[in-house]
Amino acid sequence: MAYRPFMETSSRQGILERTDARPAQLQSRTRRTLILANDLPGPLSMRWLHELGIVIPLDEGSAFLSDDAGSLYGRATVASALVPTGSAACTLLAAWIWTGGPFPETIDIVSQSHYRAPVHGHLIRVHNRNIPPDHLMRMGRLWVTSPQRTACDLACDDGHGGPELLRIISAVLHQHQLTPSACLHLLASNPRWPGHARGVALFNAMKHDFDS
Repeated sequence: MAYRPFMETSSRQGILERTDARPAQLQSRTRRTLILANDLPGPLSMRWLHELGIVIPLDEGSAFLSDDAGSLYGRATVASALVPTGSAACTLLAAWIWTGGPFPETIDIVSQSHYRAPVHGHLIRVHNRNIPPDHLMRMGRLWVTSPQRTACDLACDDGHGGPELLRIISAVLHQHQLTPSACLHLLASNPRWPGHARGVALFNAMKHDFDS
């Protein structure tokens, strides 16, 4: 897949501008991407599809195809059905798009809006940040933080921690040929990021494993 860096245009005032969108106003492509229990022939159909490994549930009433979870484009397509218009996927959702694995518990986005209602059983966690254009990448209709920016955001985020966080960050780095040193360079260029010291400490601790 060819990626195009985010470019501002006169017709678009920025992906992160304030919007009054609500979860109920997500893109109409949701029904084409997600499988909804109401569209199936019987109440046990979703459970049957799950037991057969055909779908991965989001909640009792919705799921997505397991085949979609197996590819970068498929995961981006699923995420695009969940991310509100005018927002970008970040942190744990971005890491899932880049590396796969279990679907995250929250839908992490960069936005200046606030979302209180869950989307298909998942709360939207908003990160109100200014993202430079070269830290965003586009896959189809979805904007997502780059692998390097995603790893740095995760390292600086105080909402997660422990071995699972290290596993996710390591997966992002390995799968996209990044190093802790590259992330430290990005953090050094942005010393005022929230959680900066936390991120620096984590990547310094990871350097030994990557260099050995």
